[in-house]
Amino acid sequence: METKILLVVDDSSIITNFVNKIFKDEFNVISAKDGIDAIKIIRNNFNKEFVGILLDLNMPLLNGFEVLEIFEKNHLFQKIPVCILTGDDTKDSLDKVFKYPIVDVLNKPFSENDIKTTINKLVLRGQK
Repeated sequence: METKILLVVDDSSIITNFVNKIFKDEFNVISAKDGIDAIKIIRNNFNKEFVGILLDLNMPLLNGFEVLEIFEKNHLFQKIPVCILTGDDTKDSLDKVFKYPIVDVLNKPFSENDIKTTINKLVLRGQK
């Protein structure tokens, strides 16, 4: 059986490397540095199974909010569960992000335990 894809969309290599190190034995961890890369990866792997996406909000070129818009317009939330990674936990950002059917928001910085809990939520959402 092919390994499920965990897509980490963050312009910080520290974050993407951290997540990869934790989950590389469980999932095919793929990193994208911005929303444009993320959408390309999803298009190129559309027939594969995604465990979910960890999506940063603040990125160059195409930010997390723009990716969420693309997900909504293309009905991708039903196929790929999304969790937001962010250092921006202002009320405005959180209100805006929870208008989408996301699984959770994980605030930076986060621990290994935090990310494991979040990935478990993504896995459970994907099994529904």
